[in-house]
Amino acid sequence: MKYTILIADDSRLYFEEIEKAFRQLGDGYKLIWADTGKMAYNLAEKHHPDLILMDVIIPEMNGVQAIKALKENPKTADIPVIMLSSPESLYAAYESGAHDFISKPFNYYELLMRVRSSLTLIDKIKEIKKQKEKLEQENYKIFRQQKEMIDDITYSKRIQNAILPTENLIKSIFPDHFILDIPRNIVSGDFYWVGQKGDKKIVAVADCTGHGISGAFMTMAGIAFMNDIYNRYNTEDPAEVLYLLREHVMKLLQQKGIEGEASDGLDIALCIIDERERHINFAGANNPAYIINQKGLQILKADRMPIGIHVNFTMPFASTSIGYNQGDMLYLFSDGFPDQFGGPENKKFRYKQFQDLLTMIHSLPLNEQRDVLRQTFYNWKGEEEQVDDILIFGIRL
Repeated sequence: MKYTILIADDSRLYFEEIEKAFRQLGDGYKLIWADTGKMAYNLAEKHHPDLILMDVIIPEMNGVQAIKALKENPKTADIPVIMLSSPESLYAAYESGAHDFISKPFNYYELLMRVRSSLTLIDKIKEIKKQKEKLEQENYKIFRQQKEMIDDITYSKRIQNAILPTENLIKSIFPDHFILDIPRNIVSGDFYWVGQKGDKKIVAVADCTGHGISGAFMTMAGIAFMNDIYNRYNTEDPAEVLYLLREHVMKLLQQKGIEGEASDGLDIALCIIDERERHINFAGANNPAYIINQKGLQILKADRMPIGIHVNFTMPFASTSIGYNQGDMLYLFSDGFPDQFGGPENKKFRYKQFQDLLTMIHSLPLNEQRDVLRQTFYNWKGEEEQVDDILIFGIRL
């Protein structure tokens, strides 16, 4: 490696003496001479030498002024400088930005040792800079990859939102409702679905295996399957809907009941509401639903098996029929809220506390219920990581 060294001294004799000393070190050095401070500054900016030996007393711009100017210039600020002068100039040399000092007249052995030491330091600095640049490039590459991935996921969120029932559709079926949807990641593994045939109104809330991208893929399949079942089959039995949904999911995931195969699928609560008769037909796969009125909370219990492969995947789901009064609240939800860790002892929120909270707020306007639930969730979670997607669908019957 060949080093470029700029020597700024108004004495040609000193330059020749230094040049003679460097010949002892071999031909790995290129020396440039400047006889004024201004010339040294210009040559440093042009050639960007590895090291500068700067005399203090030189014409036009003295050494201290030249060093200060070099250090203020971004192009030359990182070039190390050894000051050549009397000890009286030591303080001024370091104040200006010089990193070493050699008294004149100097000992050649000391000069060479100081130069060697400085060049070794330069090599280390260059290597560190090289590694830093490589690291910055890698970090930028990672940043770009992460940005592209986040952009893709954000676009996937738009697609996911586009296939969910629109707010106008939901409002036309359930005028008084709220939806609290807090994904763990950008996209969610939970979804909701609504429909209506005559006097029968249908609502479902599902929790797919996983969250993020893997869960989002299942939500899109689940919504598509619900649309297909709704359009192709004329059934008023929610248990039959879940049975058909299970067939679709198992076919999609190629689940055949073989030992050891993936148990992906979804949990769901589904209600078919007959407003004329004022009763609800309910079926659930792991996920229950709640009805709350002035008399208290009633649990619509789900079957303890998912939509998908399970030890009991040949068993039918069961339907529950229950009456209701106008003004009762119906809640369908995933398990993300009760399972969230937090609070003073960092424990799960749990279903009992969730039930108590819903009972306490059920008579509030729907938007206020949603706000209380959201604030309670974040207060409970605190600084803890969100463990799952949150979805709560509340309906004033």
